[in-house]
Amino acid sequence: HQTEDAQGEYDIVPCLPGTPPKDCVQVITSRWKVRDMMQTCPSREGSECTGTDSADADKIAGVRLIYAGPHCHAPDCLSMELYNADTGRLLCHMEPEFGASDEVYDERGYVALPPCLWGEPSDGLQAPELLTLDTELLSIKRNNNTVGHYGEMASWQMRAAVIPRAEAGSAAQRPHAEAQVRRGRDSGDGSHV
Repeated sequence: HQTEDAQGEYDIVPCLPGTPPKDCVQVITSRWKVRDMMQTCPSREGSECTGTDSADADKIAGVRLIYAGPHCHAPDCLSMELYNADTGRLLCHMEPEFGASDEVYDERGYVALPPCLWGEPSDGLQAPELLTLDTELLSIKRNNNTVGHYGEMASWQMRAAVIPRAEAGSAAQRPHAEAQVRRGRDSGDGSHV
């Protein structure tokens, strides 16, 4: 899903001259339902497909997120958050991590945008919660806008297991198949495919 409302990119408007950089923060938000991310086509036909019945609430209980990777442009991206807007529960919070050494994955001059992961608690992960097709999600993106520029992004790259209604109440609520539930593509480095 693209917080910038399917535009792909948006403009960062500069804050007023003389404003301290710590106070220069531009915020955008977006609300959408889980069902808006479903691409109802056979999953074997492409990576964007979530299954022919994936938006049918009579057959599908919802989804369980297993990966939510926020995408924004450094170094002015301050944070991205994903909420279950119906409950107010924070699902994912990301702040860029700036490399500080010569160690692998911590190199000076590089920025990491760590994703949120869900899975087996025995593996140290938080168990994924069921999000129904009618669950409303909220994305909040914060940017430093000391300097204005074009081409900023606020996309969520997500993967989830589509949960059939028959499995939702079972004791073994394991995801049976991974489905991509992200809309839109980035034509840049291909990492959004």
